[in-house]
Amino acid sequence: MMRRPLARTTIALAVGAVVLTLAGCFSAGGPTQDERAAQLAAQLKGGDLGVTAAEVSYQDSFSGDLTVTVTLDDSVIEPGLTVSAQTLGPILGVMARGAETMRVGAAGFYAQDAQGIDVSMATAAEELGIGDAVRGRSLSLSGTKLEQLAKQ
Repeated sequence: MMRRPLARTTIALAVGAVVLTLAGCFSAGGPTQDERAAQLAAQLKGGDLGVTAAEVSYQDSFSGDLTVTVTLDDSVIEPGLTVSAQTLGPILGVMARGAETMRVGAAGFYAQDAQGIDVSMATAAEELGIGDAVRGRSLSLSGTKLEQLAKQ
């Protein structure tokens, strides 16, 4: 007769331990990915990078992709709606370090002017050694490219 209550107590303790373990895995106690995305947007706007606005969104998927859109100040946009490597490099460095902190697998990066017109990054990307990341007027940055940019 004593075995039944002991077995129930043991099972209850085991279930409790599993629940606590799983809760610990899903709750790290730090900022959420959305909070980190907001911090990254603030860093991009707050630095002396020529960025007047930044939108950062985190896609909660298996790879955890990031999408970053920056609005560039007119003073850093060159004729032909292009941006130089000297301007783009530091912006991508901040973005890549933020992506590293967020542990994302890849990132899409877009740049536009104040009217919302896409700014070409092709020449700057070539000069920065990431020309293969150009997709039209955006950059598709793999984890390897993000690591490379974070070190610059």
